[in-house]
Amino acid sequence: MNQVLTDHAFKGISFRLAKVGVILAFILGLAMSSVQLYLDLKGHEESLESLIQRVIEVTTPPAARAVHTLDDDLSLEVVNGLLAYDFVYEVTIADELGSVLATGSKPRQVSSTRWITAFIAEDSRVYTARLSIPGYGDSVAGTIRFTVDIDVVLAPFFNRSGLILGAGMLRNTLLVLFLFFAFHLMLTRPLIQLVREMSSIDLDKPGQSRIKYPTDHRDDELGELVTTTNKLLDLMELSLAKRRAVELALRRSEEHIRQIIDSLPVMVGARNKEGNYIFANKALADFVGKTTAEMQNCHVSDLLTFYLNDVSRLVEIDCSVIDGEVASEVLEENFRSIDGKPVYLQTYIMPIDFYDERVALIVSTDISERKQAQFKMEFMAYHDALTNLPNRVHLVERLEHELRRAKRHGYHGAVLFIDLDHFKTINDSLGHPVGDEVLKQVADRLQRSVREEDLVARLSGDEFVVVLTVLDQDLSVAALKAAEIGEKIRAKISEPYMYDEMELRVSGSVGVVVYPDADSSVHELIKYADTAMYQVKERGRDAIEFFNTDMADKVSQQLLMEGDLHRALEEQQFELYYQPKIDCLTKAVVGAEALLRWQHPVKGFISPVDFIPVLETSGLIVDVGAWVLIEACKALELWQSKGLWRNDMRLSINISPRQFRRKTFVQDVSEALSARHIPDNSLDMEITEGVVIQNVDETISTMAQLSDMGVSFSLDDFGTGYSSISYLKSLPVSTLKIDRSFVRDIVEDQNDRVLVETIVTMGCLLGMNVVAEGVEDEEQLRLLKKYGCHSYQGYLTSPAVPIAQFEGFLTR
Repeated sequence: MNQVLTDHAFKGISFRLAKVGVILAFILGLAMSSVQLYLDLKGHEESLESLIQRVIEVTTPPAARAVHTLDDDLSLEVVNGLLAYDFVYEVTIADELGSVLATGSKPRQVSSTRWITAFIAEDSRVYTARLSIPGYGDSVAGTIRFTVDIDVVLAPFFNRSGLILGAGMLRNTLLVLFLFFAFHLMLTRPLIQLVREMSSIDLDKPGQSRIKYPTDHRDDELGELVTTTNKLLDLMELSLAKRRAVELALRRSEEHIRQIIDSLPVMVGARNKEGNYIFANKALADFVGKTTAEMQNCHVSDLLTFYLNDVSRLVEIDCSVIDGEVASEVLEENFRSIDGKPVYLQTYIMPIDFYDERVALIVSTDISERKQAQFKMEFMAYHDALTNLPNRVHLVERLEHELRRAKRHGYHGAVLFIDLDHFKTINDSLGHPVGDEVLKQVADRLQRSVREEDLVARLSGDEFVVVLTVLDQDLSVAALKAAEIGEKIRAKISEPYMYDEMELRVSGSVGVVVYPDADSSVHELIKYADTAMYQVKERGRDAIEFFNTDMADKVSQQLLMEGDLHRALEEQQFELYYQPKIDCLTKAVVGAEALLRWQHPVKGFISPVDFIPVLETSGLIVDVGAWVLIEACKALELWQSKGLWRNDMRLSINISPRQFRRKTFVQDVSEALSARHIPDNSLDMEITEGVVIQNVDETISTMAQLSDMGVSFSLDDFGTGYSSISYLKSLPVSTLKIDRSFVRDIVEDQNDRVLVETIVTMGCLLGMNVVAEGVEDEEQLRLLKKYGCHSYQGYLTSPAVPIAQFEGFLTR
């Protein structure tokens, strides 16, 4: 404590004020002493000059007599008299001619102040006086010269100066000591007390501490300092209370924010420029298997076990965002979770000020489900949902790539178009689940029958396409390999399929086209392979057929005809011709069949044999069939208005299987009948046995609804397809039509006669009307009458004719 007080004494304000006082007093005293000494010095010099003048006045008369009388003794006496002065140390008396009459000197006194004398004045001074004789005018008899020791002259001055300076120093010292003790008592000691009390203040509780007033200082500046300090302590207490409240609120707010951030279903973190995490919420920490504390100062490279992207690139993005080069960044990151599953995150990176540092805020959302859904959608967009095989879109893209590659490298590949034979029978008889299972097994067998670099795709239904790549550079060798693989595929497909202990069998019709071939496109190649496959279908199924030039011409003509048929429907190039139906006995017209004819504006009349199959395969048959129905109704309405149509007559129109299977077919017919006022029960629809056997129940339901509208049905081409008496017993069919192929050779061929007779007999027994097609001569008609056929149509009476010409038959 004494040491502290000593330090305060020598470092305090009183000591510093005393030092300042000493310096000021010393300077002031020195200045005043200097002035006093200067004035004293000047006064002493004046006294010296006055003394010298008196000495000269006293010594010049005797010296002048001695020079005048040449009295050496007197001259010597004058010299000694001057040397008797302690400040004169050299004297010389000379006559007017400069001859020395007397001279004298004495040694100079030793003095410690001689350097001061030399500093403030000269060391010695020489005085010379002329000697003249009274009564002789201004004539000079001689001179007297003596040297004065100035240091001896100034000795009294130096003694006084020492006393003056000493007294001044003593005075100043006493003054400084007095000031020091005065300042110490009045200022330093109270300040030390204040400092001691302030040092003992509890800064956590400043309001509970009070500074005491120093004795006798309540009303002065120190008292005001104490008062102000106590007020400041109260303000500090209030400020600390407010600060504690704010800090508490901030802590609670921070805890709430932390709880909110930790509860978010997203991963939130913050990284600095070095790539170190300075913050991470619980979701992010849990994702990488760490705690939030462990995530602090964790570098992104420490997450390489999970992170599958480029870490250096990530740090570059963070730096760009922090430096403001980009406002924010959105990227997708790939992770592997702790359990090894792939995880996809969509991450937003944006700048944020975190305390005193600018960092990158990382907000990541788990988009794994969305990505999986996206992958699934992309897979579904390019693959078949049932078999997971590539679909048509994938097939086209892959085949385009293979076609370019084959042309570039000069090798050949092949496209195999495969259609399952009699697969519809399985679907219709056993149901679609069984059919789906067979399709899956077929897909598996196809994949196992080809190489990994080959492609197996499912187009639709029971149609598959196999793309064989890099077979050989030689076309014939490539074709041979394609045939071998095709046979292998056909054999695999033909093997039995097991389903619930049932053994199912299907076969495959395979059409093959080798690529590249001239400038054929992908779609043309598929079409060519499809055409070759249909050639197999026409020749009995379960075989392989290569596409050839004749097929290409046929396909090309078919494509051209499709375009012409579209324009024909748009430009109303079609026309209905009518072939009368004649009663075999009375030869009266009992009805007609409306037949479609096409007059091409350039090519002229085109046979139905050529364009009807194209309408069927292209799907235009539906629109054309609807047009035929409307035109037939218009004709019936016209003939009724003219009185040409009898109630027992029927107008037949042909209905294609595709048209009949449309869900809106019944509604379309109903609308067409409602739009025209046609005779009751005057419209007859001719359907083939192929329509009947496809979903019999649905067929019966459709025919029953149309029968209720007054529409009758004829079974066309009976005996050429899947003839079955069970169909005739169940279907609301009123007419059987004997195909022209049986009638053509009925005269010469015994088998045809037996068949025709059987059909007529069966129709009559079932109460049906029987119509024979293609009757061309009287002998054929005679046999038909004999067998009991009701009516016929054919060239014997008339081919199909335009409406105006047919009306002539009706009038006759």
